[in-house]
Amino acid sequence: MPGTLLAKTYPTADEWRKLVTMFSPTAIAHKLLLAHIPYVFRDEPLKFALFRRIMADAFKVEPSSVFIVGSAMAGRSLKGAKIDQVYSPKSDIDTLIVSEHLFARYVMDSLTWLRDATMPKFEKGKKPQSPTVEPEVAKHMNWLSMHACKGIWRPDSLPPAAEVRNRFFNTFADVSLKTLGLQLSEDTVARVNGRIARSFEDAVDDLAASIHRLRREFEGEELAPEELVEPPPEEAGIPKTKPPK
Repeated sequence: MPGTLLAKTYPTADEWRKLVTMFSPTAIAHKLLLAHIPYVFRDEPLKFALFRRIMADAFKVEPSSVFIVGSAMAGRSLKGAKIDQVYSPKSDIDTLIVSEHLFARYVMDSLTWLRDATMPKFEKGKKPQSPTVEPEVAKHMNWLSMHACKGIWRPDSLPPAAEVRNRFFNTFADVSLKTLGLQLSEDTVARVNGRIARSFEDAVDDLAASIHRLRREFEGEELAPEELVEPPPEEAGIPKTKPPK
């Protein structure tokens, strides 16, 4: 749509306030995922192609299955209270991988943690005794199932000790050290974070839900309790990585 806000590559905070009222969340989500180079690579589109290739090789998918979301894509936070906060090289590059195979694999591997967390106690001659599920464990069970039911696997939905979470983050940490593709300044290498979507449609729906929530935040509408139950930022990150000397 030439000449419209939907065609603008990196809207300002004020333009976002107008954009979310003029177009459907799904239309905006499609535009963000498909129509432009992510903000983080705006001056070096070749690095975006290289980034996709590095990620694709690491997870054995096609480069076209790799997307960037979040502030690294839009150029600013897409949270209502933080909409004026512009992307910084110190922020994460939030990566989305669309792969039904990877989604199924990581969900199944997550069940290993769930199995261990809920393993009954077996004693000879007695019925198996199910353990008491602590609130901290129940919280992660809910996060894992809530996102998986939407076709999204998020490592931050699992506790820090979960093997599959650490394996996933370690792969991203390795990618972060490939400075040819990720170095954004002479002394800064961005961290790479990520999630997996079962399908492109699930990825669009996930992003559209965030945009719909953004519009409601702008309108001052109170969010439902379940919309507020998300892994907090401090549980979502991976250790900062620096380029090898």
